[in-house]
Amino acid sequence: MPIQLDATSSTLQEQIENDCRVDLSCCYECGKCSGGCSTAYLMDYTPRQVIQLIKLGAKEALLQSKAIWVCVSCHLCQDRCPAAIDIPRIMDYLREMSCGEGVVSETNHVFLFNKLMLDHVFKRGRVSEAELALRFNLKTGQYTKDVKLGQRLFFKGKMMPFVPGVRDRRAVRKLFKLYRPGKEG
Repeated sequence: MPIQLDATSSTLQEQIENDCRVDLSCCYECGKCSGGCSTAYLMDYTPRQVIQLIKLGAKEALLQSKAIWVCVSCHLCQDRCPAAIDIPRIMDYLREMSCGEGVVSETNHVFLFNKLMLDHVFKRGRVSEAELALRFNLKTGQYTKDVKLGQRLFFKGKMMPFVPGVRDRRAVRKLFKLYRPGKEG
């Protein structure tokens, strides 16, 4: 699939550099970030290629990429980087940008899982793994996935079907409002 380059490539790079407090001109594309990335094999663009795409201004390709959703923010790329570029922060920023511009689809399972989990925390103050797995599997059409695993976890006392909520749910909602102003969940 051809990558569309944006005429305002420097604008994208400047925006990311300013908002993420990084200097992408320090990247000399050694590839250590991609070489150490434990999830690079699942990505359509490696961390090094993501930096390259930012420099090229390929905003559309970045926001539609699988790479920004597969990154688990382990910071190994940043630790290996001679310039100490905070790639996990950049990936997080691109995820936020993707959501903000409505590029992410409901078929993106990572996005769906995160959304369901945050909604659950907002409503109850904590996560019930059993309920979260059930809701996720129903939304993705995988109705019987994890049933045997769930049974084993339940009988070993590792997963309870119902988890009580926290006492002060208002405090949890206040935290959400601090980090997600204007949103109710």
